[in-house]
Amino acid sequence: MSSIAAVEVPETDQTYAAVDLGSNSFHLVVARREHGELRFIDRIKEMVRLAGGLDRGGYLDLEVQERALECLARFGQRLRGIPNANIRAVGTQTLRRMRNANTFLMIAETALGCPVDIIGGREEARLIYLGVSQGVAGHDDRRLVIDIGGGSTEVVIGEGLKPLEMESLQFGCVSATQWYFGNGKISRRKFAKAQRAVMAEMQELQVRYRRCGWRLAIGSSGTIRAAAAICAARGYAEEQITAEALERLREDVLSFRRLDDVDLPGLSERRHAVFAGGLVILSACFEALGIESLMISPYALREGVLHDLLGRLEHRDPRDKTVQAFRARYGVSEEQAERVKAVAGRVLSQITGDTLRLDVHGELLGWAGDLHEVGLSVSHSHYQRHSAYLVQESDMAGFSQQEQSFLATLIRFHRRQIPSRYAGNLPPRLHEPLRLLLMCLRLACVLCRTRDDTALPDFTLQRDGHDLELQLDAGWAMAHPLTIADLENERVQLRVMGLNLDLSLGLDEV
Repeated sequence: MSSIAAVEVPETDQTYAAVDLGSNSFHLVVARREHGELRFIDRIKEMVRLAGGLDRGGYLDLEVQERALECLARFGQRLRGIPNANIRAVGTQTLRRMRNANTFLMIAETALGCPVDIIGGREEARLIYLGVSQGVAGHDDRRLVIDIGGGSTEVVIGEGLKPLEMESLQFGCVSATQWYFGNGKISRRKFAKAQRAVMAEMQELQVRYRRCGWRLAIGSSGTIRAAAAICAARGYAEEQITAEALERLREDVLSFRRLDDVDLPGLSERRHAVFAGGLVILSACFEALGIESLMISPYALREGVLHDLLGRLEHRDPRDKTVQAFRARYGVSEEQAERVKAVAGRVLSQITGDTLRLDVHGELLGWAGDLHEVGLSVSHSHYQRHSAYLVQESDMAGFSQQEQSFLATLIRFHRRQIPSRYAGNLPPRLHEPLRLLLMCLRLACVLCRTRDDTALPDFTLQRDGHDLELQLDAGWAMAHPLTIADLENERVQLRVMGLNLDLSLGLDEV
């Protein structure tokens, strides 16, 4: 009797990693998939204080930059051997503010060994909520989640795994400490003034969130965990932070005159320099939202990134829902969107190589086909500009800022003239994929211009480096002179991108 040996999946193929380039700390988590669940096998955290090195002009101090790159090189060593598709790295508020972010990311991605996605504030809030919710799985009660980071504070209300309200406030423990305790001195007056300023920023959120309500409040990340540790060590509260315990903790901190003097049990040496600013934000959240007690979660953004990555790999991608909601909101013609997507996909399938991957770039091209006409809801004139603006500037759940910029650029230049600096706002690693996907989308839009399935031709596209040959039936070409004229114009436009397109019509070449 013959037997069939079980096929073993390499361990690295079931290993996943998430990197969080926060404004205060950098985090790396590594997990292995076992029996359908994630088992965390490694965690690394380093206090980089990226936000502390950013000046008012948005430029990063060289010393802090060097510290960040050294940390990423160590992370990169740990990531070696894990498939790139199983890794996701994200950057938050400080990278959002950084003026020369693309320049920094070129070096950072080399040190880390994988791309870094800069995520928007609401996307950060969504991922934090997803991460924290893993610790309360099975409980669908409405919950409030607060995460005080180094450069921003995320406040979310949700049920189960679904967020209902999401906000990202533009202050965190590092930035608040710099703004309100910049000279290193602490006083009751300065603390009260700082708390009033934070609460003023929360006025609109305060009304909306209290109206929405929640049954359970949960806090995550360093400031909140440090506050809980101090309260536990002082005997003020156990396993959570109560309003009374927070008030006593505030009095403890105000008993010191300088940030450097703050010395409390449970407060690490690395945390005490930015703890006062974080405590201001936490106190403001308690007062503005009427919080009585706050549970502590061991999970945060990096766990959310990891679970979101698994969702993408298992075809549970939130970006699909975002795009479909966009299409519905702006009344996009489903027939034309599907037509353009299908033809663009056919073009892409014939030119894929080392530069392009059908799974990754095919999705982006498909979403561009879905969204390229959303601007028609604004105006037909130059609608591609309106489409690009809506995609670039909207909150799009699941998408990083680079992905939105990539899609917006594809959509902005899918018709009419292509400027020489069409890829200027994107990192260099995206330039070649953009060029080829833009060619695919432009050819699809030309071939689908009549918005009629019966008018679509059979075609073959061959690529040799920067040279392209589009083969069409001569009889079809005779019956569609407008399309041939459009394709002749495409030859001119594609040259701007360094692509040479030849048309071959049966035996006769145009």
